[in-house]
Amino acid sequence: MTQWYKTFRSAASLWPMFVYAGRVMLSGLIIMWFSACAENQFVQAGPLAEAVEKAKAAAGVTDEKAASEQGVGQEGFQPALAPAAHGEPPQPVEASTVSVAVRLPITGGRDNAIRAAILRQLDRLQSNPGRRDQLVLQFDATSDEHASESDFGRSLELARFLTNSQMANVKTIAYLPNGVQGHAVLVALACEDIVMAPDALLGPAVRNEQRVDETVRAAYKDIAGRRRTVPPPLAVALVDPSVHVVRAITEVGDQIVLSDRVPTLQDEVQVLRVEDIGPQPLALSGRRCREIGIVRFLVTGTADLARSLDINPEQLVLNPSMERGWKASVVSLSGPISSDNIARIRVRLEEAIASKANFLCLKIDSAGGSPEQSLVLARWLREINPAEVKTVAYIPNQARSDSALIALACNEVVMNETAVLGGEGAATIDARQADAIEAAWQQIMQGNFKTLDALPLALVLPEYQVSRFVQQTTGRTEYFSSSSLLLRKDKASWKKQQDLAPGPLLVDGFQAEAYGLTERPVTSFSGLAERYGLGDDISRIEPGWADRLLDALASPGLAWLLLLIGGVGLYIEIQTPGLGFGGFIAMVAFIIFFWSQYLNGTSGWLEVMLFLAGVVCLAAEIFVVPGIGILGLGGGLLIVASLVLASQSFVLPANSYQVGQLQASLVGILGAGIGVVVFGVVVRRWLPSTPVLRHVLLVPPARVTQNEGMSLDHLIGKTGMTVTRLAPAGKADIENHLHDVSADDMLIESGMAVQVTSVRSGRIIVVPYSQETL
Repeated sequence: MTQWYKTFRSAASLWPMFVYAGRVMLSGLIIMWFSACAENQFVQAGPLAEAVEKAKAAAGVTDEKAASEQGVGQEGFQPALAPAAHGEPPQPVEASTVSVAVRLPITGGRDNAIRAAILRQLDRLQSNPGRRDQLVLQFDATSDEHASESDFGRSLELARFLTNSQMANVKTIAYLPNGVQGHAVLVALACEDIVMAPDALLGPAVRNEQRVDETVRAAYKDIAGRRRTVPPPLAVALVDPSVHVVRAITEVGDQIVLSDRVPTLQDEVQVLRVEDIGPQPLALSGRRCREIGIVRFLVTGTADLARSLDINPEQLVLNPSMERGWKASVVSLSGPISSDNIARIRVRLEEAIASKANFLCLKIDSAGGSPEQSLVLARWLREINPAEVKTVAYIPNQARSDSALIALACNEVVMNETAVLGGEGAATIDARQADAIEAAWQQIMQGNFKTLDALPLALVLPEYQVSRFVQQTTGRTEYFSSSSLLLRKDKASWKKQQDLAPGPLLVDGFQAEAYGLTERPVTSFSGLAERYGLGDDISRIEPGWADRLLDALASPGLAWLLLLIGGVGLYIEIQTPGLGFGGFIAMVAFIIFFWSQYLNGTSGWLEVMLFLAGVVCLAAEIFVVPGIGILGLGGGLLIVASLVLASQSFVLPANSYQVGQLQASLVGILGAGIGVVVFGVVVRRWLPSTPVLRHVLLVPPARVTQNEGMSLDHLIGKTGMTVTRLAPAGKADIENHLHDVSADDMLIESGMAVQVTSVRSGRIIVVPYSQETL
């Protein structure tokens, strides 16, 4: 019973601290409740006018307002590839096109390089079941004077690869701007369509002096029979000058047959006319190939080819890095977007490019924070030449708010299945800033042949309305805002089908793919590496030890641990005045906390000054002018406010994401406070019983103090002995009773004689007694 009583008295001595802690926690809970109820009703204090002006200046645009958007009934998310409601058929989507260069001659390991380049794009080409995307093989016969000397075995292996079941869902197109000779003809025959320049030549496949055996003839016949782009007899004639083929015009259509088969054909159908295909060795011009029906289009360049295939010219831009394999570098962008963070990322990206990397993977895990800085990095990424360096954004968890613009500025975006893109984040965007962001983004994306400029903005800008349109002539589906549609020359051919929910839209990996914003999602980075064929030699441009230390300290778990250590240090200092150990620990912990948050872009001098002011107010309430608790409560609120502001990039929450961040900050601070209280109770209970540390805390002796409810005026003039150090408060033995006493503006050591001079608000005031003994 005595032991329990001692424990109760020990805990009761902490009652003033419990009162202050309870007031602070209650205030925090009230703020949390009010924030959760208010949700999006808050507006960030002070618009980021300077950031808006910088964004406009960076984009080179004026302050003109975009065309007003007309709002109609909004509906929920419906991805581009999802079946329409009420049993309507799914909307058609434009086929994707990938271009790969075929450098001639095909010798050495060049066929393997071409096959690897195709395999790196195969997942992208087969990402949509039921839709055959296009692979354009651009034959280059001008880069080598021996272009007509392709190896038969290498060419055959590549042709078989193009015709196997793995490529069944891909439409292959051979583009021959300068023609093709030698056994590379076999690769062209393996494609479903052939496109040539009018004066380009197809064939001959062998030189006159080369001997053609049955194996070669059988290979050409087999490949041509698989595709039927070129009739097998004509394919054999291209490789064997001794074979003579003719074009027989019959009543049922034209046929290309061996010349010695014409009599048999005349017995089967009526042959109207027979004409020679050409002189041997057979070399057919583009015009002649078009006449006999083995060439789909005659074009004069890639722009003409893009029009013929009804695709964006950008899709025909060759990426030389695909031929030599990837030299990949991974750079991580995490935490709030700030000028310092973006500057560090740019340095790392430049280091990767300087190391001859041709594949940059920007790993993004951010909630945004600064639209201006996001646009700066987005512009820098768009200026990288895609023919030299391919940029891919990888989103394992989130790229919220303005950080989505950074991801979408890369050549391609790959997300984890559960990752999110866009939506509300750490940045608060008002109407004025939204206009500047829209103008800057359109300026950045100008001339890249993209029609998806409206969807990225819908992921970021509040109340930004995007609608799904269908082109009446082709059935193609695109997404436009009312202003972006007005900029199109063919706007009359587009019909609005459905309004999407107003921005900012939040989409996961599958929804982003359905919108056409990203590639097919993966489950981990290894899936991305496998998709692009990166191999094991991946360079990771890691931050230095200082950056790694910063990231660790800025993590929520370590940040709250620093707060707990700082609170424990303050408690120890209060209980052991004059020792200085606890104060030193608390000072170091709080300095590291604010330093890490400052470098993380969420803290500044305001938070530090608020914290110091709060500590001063609490100290004054406890040691100097104890009263009704106004200074104590105000100081506690200042400390809580400084810690909350230091852990987030906004002042007041303006969206649901920021409300969640505020709640997380308050919960963390509350947890640290509870940890300090638990530490205090445990220390008061167990530390006095330890042999080494029992004299560290101010622990009262076994005797109980005089009843605090009794009048103490009778003690005025009495003398006694201090049993603890008075700094200025402590305990003294007066008339064989232990009392809480206080010395006015002085320090009195333990074991000194004192005299009671007055009693103020129940507190005994003492001064040193002039006699050495009682």
